[in-house]
Amino acid sequence: MNDRNLLILTVYIICVVYVFYRIIKSIDNQLEIGLDRESLNIQLDAQGLKDLMTIEFKLQEQYEPEQLRELPIAIENKSPASSISVDWDQSSLTDFDGRSRRVIRLIPAMRLDLFQSQVLSVIPPTQTLQERLTAEDVLKPNSDGALEITSPLFNQGKLKKASERRDHFSLRLILQVYNPGAAAVGRRPYALSCEFMVNKLPWTDALDWKPKQFTKPK
Repeated sequence: MNDRNLLILTVYIICVVYVFYRIIKSIDNQLEIGLDRESLNIQLDAQGLKDLMTIEFKLQEQYEPEQLRELPIAIENKSPASSISVDWDQSSLTDFDGRSRRVIRLIPAMRLDLFQSQVLSVIPPTQTLQERLTAEDVLKPNSDGALEITSPLFNQGKLKKASERRDHFSLRLILQVYNPGAAAVGRRPYALSCEFMVNKLPWTDALDWKPKQFTKPK
């Protein structure tokens, strides 16, 4: 191999290595957000709510730090007779620094005055409530006056550091379970803390492709 060919090969290898470096760098920010299901189940069981409701969060398999802007929640009322109400204004989102933030339920073309109280959500017997939640401080009015999310739910730097520490944030929900025909006096509120663990994914886990599984011939 002459010097010219060697130089071409060297430049080619450097370019390939750089491209792979950029690819790995771009996917090395992938995070996994997971609900601590065991902790939530313990709380439901301790407060006698396990047979009355199910709470799910439809999270993506992986996130980039700037992609986490809302929490999609589904609350199923499993009771055949009782209703469940959710008090969004009494609920709160706590970040990695222990700062409590007001929870806002997102609605289409939202023109909510953030200084006003939010309407409680009522879940009739055997029905499921599906909502999208975010924090008050990430909402800003657009040119039409409708509120929209203008920033991620958490500071990107703090979220990345939290993922390296396997830290968590939490959503505190305030609910009531009641019989629609009974008097409202004396209704008991229930508080449930939904804990979310943040993990940094290895860059190999963030790849879209999966190795093909071969079946051994019979």
